[in-house]
Amino acid sequence: MQVKKIFLILLCSVNFLFSSPSTEQVNQLLSAIKKDVTLNPRSSIHKKANILKKSTQLERDFNQLYYDFLVHTIYGEIDWKSFELYLSNNQENHINSHWLKTPLNININQLMAHKNITQTLQNLEPKAYHYKQLRLALYKLYKIKWQGGWGKLPPFKTLKKGQSRTIVNKLRKRLSISGDYKGCASKVSKNYYGTCLQKAVKIFQKRHNVLADGIVGKGTQKLLNISVESKIKKVLLNIDRIKWLPRRTNPRHIVVNIPEYMLHYYEYGKEKKKLRVIVGDTKHPTPIFSDMLSYLTLNPYWKVPASIIKKEIVPKMIKNPNYLKKHRLEIHKTWEENSSIISSKSIDWKLYLDNEIKFPYRIMQAPSDKNALGRIKFKFPNKFAVYLHDTPTKHLFKKKKRAFSHGCVRLSKPFSLLQSLAKDEPHISTEIISKIIKSKKKKEINITKDIPIDLVYLTTWVNDKNQLIFGDDIYQYDKYQTRK
Repeated sequence: MQVKKIFLILLCSVNFLFSSPSTEQVNQLLSAIKKDVTLNPRSSIHKKANILKKSTQLERDFNQLYYDFLVHTIYGEIDWKSFELYLSNNQENHINSHWLKTPLNININQLMAHKNITQTLQNLEPKAYHYKQLRLALYKLYKIKWQGGWGKLPPFKTLKKGQSRTIVNKLRKRLSISGDYKGCASKVSKNYYGTCLQKAVKIFQKRHNVLADGIVGKGTQKLLNISVESKIKKVLLNIDRIKWLPRRTNPRHIVVNIPEYMLHYYEYGKEKKKLRVIVGDTKHPTPIFSDMLSYLTLNPYWKVPASIIKKEIVPKMIKNPNYLKKHRLEIHKTWEENSSIISSKSIDWKLYLDNEIKFPYRIMQAPSDKNALGRIKFKFPNKFAVYLHDTPTKHLFKKKKRAFSHGCVRLSKPFSLLQSLAKDEPHISTEIISKIIKSKKKKEINITKDIPIDLVYLTTWVNDKNQLIFGDDIYQYDKYQTRK
C-alpha cells in the first residue's frame, strides 16, 4: 500500500523525536491501545504492546508500535486491495460499482512530534457521523457478547399483540438483552404479548429499518436471530468506513447515506433537513464519492445515457415502435437541445441491438411534468454523471426500500432542499424559481458558496435518539469488504 510506504519513510525521519519516550508517553500509548475496542485482541499491535512492556530497546519498539497504532487509528483495517478487485470484477460484468476513498492529508512527522499522545489520538477521531456514539454502541455489543449473547429463537408462527404463547417470554428476554425492551410499569403475564412488548418490537424493527408494525413475522424473526458477533463485525466495518470520509469544516454540508435511503442537510454541524431518496438499483449502484455542489438546473432536459439507449430503449422500440412517443422522448442529431429532430421511423432499430454498431443519435426528454428528472436537478460535475434530481414517480417514496434508479439520487422534496440552499444564496429567489418552473423553460443557476456533498455507504449508524440502526446492504458490500 503506497500510503504505508510513505509512512515508513516518514517514520525513519522521526525516530529522534522519541529517542527516549517518557514513562507517561508509554503509558498513554498502552492505555489507548487497551481501550480501543476496534482492535482485534490477536492483532500485531497488541502483541507489540506486550513486547513494549518488557522491552530492552524502548526507543525502537515504542516508535514502531506508535506508528502502527497511528496507521490503525487513521485508516482502520479494511482490506481495500481485495475490495477494489471485487469492484473491478463487477465492472467486467457490466455493473459499474465505484467507491472513491478520501484519505486524510496528515503529516505523520508532525503527529509523532506531539508529546501528548492522548490528545493527538483524540484529535484524529472523526467528529461527524456520530462516530463516538458508534464506538460506544460497539462496546455495548461486545459486553453482550462477553455475557453470552442472546442466542437464537426457535421458529414460530407470526406473533401479534393480544396473543398468548410460550415463545413470548423468550422474545421478551431476547429484546431485553439488546436493550429494546425496558420493562413494563404494569404487571404482565410472561407468555402474553402485550403493549409494552409490542412497543419493544417496534423499536427493534425501526432500528433495523423495516416496517415497524409490531408484528413478529418471518422477516423480523430472521433479524432477531442475527448473532451479536455478526453485528459487531458490521459495526467495526462501518467505523473504518467513517475514517475514510472527508472531515468537513464547511458551514453547509449534504450527506446521502445510500443504505439508509436518506439525504441529510447540515448547517454548522447540525442537521436541518432530512429527505427520503431513491438510489441506484443493484445493477446500477450509486457510486460512493465526494464532491462540491456547483449549480442547479430548473426544467432540465433528460439526456438519455448511451447505456440505457442500448440496453433498454432499442429493445423496447423493436417491440413497440410507439415507445419513444409514449414517453415523450425525442431523437436529436446532437446533444444540443435545439438540434435537428430525427424521425424514429427512419431508423432501423435492429441494427443497434448488439454492441457492434453504435447508435449515432442522441435521445432526450424535454421539460415537463413527466420528465424523468422532474423540475429540479442539483449538479456536482463528476465522472460518473450522477446528480440529485426531482422525479415524477413520487409514489415510490412510500416504500421502505428504495433502490430503483440507474445510479442518480432522486429526491422526495427537491424544492424543500432548494429553499434551504437559497437562504445562503442572495441571488436565488424561491418566488422567481417557482415562476421559472411554471414557464417550463430551462434555466441554470450557480451555487456561489461551497456546499460539499458526500455519497456514503454506512450500513450501521447511530441516530439522533442515540439508537444503533442497521440498514440494507443493498450492493452486498458488507459481504465483500472485509477487515484484515
